[in-house]
Amino acid sequence: MTNASLLPRLKATQGIMFDIDGCLVISDGPSGAGGSVLPGAIESIQQAQDTGRAYCVFTNGTAQRPKEIAHHLREMGFNIPDELVFTPAVVAAEVMKEKYGDQPVLVFAAEGMLEDFRERGVNVVDTKAALAGGKHGAVAVVIGWDTNFGKDKIQLAAEAIRDGAELYTTSYAPMFASADRLNVGVSGFITSGLMFVTGKKDFEILGKPSQHSMNVVSRVLGTPQENILVIGDDIKLESTMARNAGALAGLVLTGTSSREDAENADPAVQPELIVNSMTELVELFAQADAS
Repeated sequence: MTNASLLPRLKATQGIMFDIDGCLVISDGPSGAGGSVLPGAIESIQQAQDTGRAYCVFTNGTAQRPKEIAHHLREMGFNIPDELVFTPAVVAAEVMKEKYGDQPVLVFAAEGMLEDFRERGVNVVDTKAALAGGKHGAVAVVIGWDTNFGKDKIQLAAEAIRDGAELYTTSYAPMFASADRLNVGVSGFITSGLMFVTGKKDFEILGKPSQHSMNVVSRVLGTPQENILVIGDDIKLESTMARNAGALAGLVLTGTSSREDAENADPAVQPELIVNSMTELVELFAQADAS
């Protein structure tokens, strides 16, 4: 399928979900902090606004809260309000509240993610008290970006899982794009380790490429999933999420995945649209809207 053949579908696109790292910006900091804007990125956001398409940006990182990420993006020249920035923390908190109500949940993550959970009414276990031996009765263990996950936390999480708590992770991506290298994914590493020490065979991803995340995107955009373009740099995240939901899957070649990766990917999750940069996407939308 060529990009030109997708012009009618681009014209019919009502909403766009943009990835951040490797798509809009590139940096060694969390979600663009201290980095640089990728070609065509600011113009692509502006084009969505000018053409009346709903849009949001979604990173799989949970080191920062959405409002902090939005602040970084605005400092870099993007005109993006706080409420259009999403992370798996937002999705995870909604899922935990809906599924478990007021039951206690053990969360290992940066402070910002813990705040997102508390604001949404999730009963977050006091980790310090639990590490000191306090009873908690957690029904779920949620893994986020916790770079201080050492032996004591491994023990606490493993015991909760062996006692019946379900295991969740905000991201299972092994790597993500940064300025000078591919950075390792902390959340997935911790999750795999907990499965190893507990013998647990299953867990659930709450960030991209989960259907949970796609449902939030569709609700925020007010757009049916089949009328949404999901554009990002990682086939295992954005393309997979889009294809599974019937959305248009777009890959930009400025981050994690290459054209060769796309050609060798499972046909069920291959990106339908591949662009060298966001500049090319802007040009394709202009062609589509003029047709």
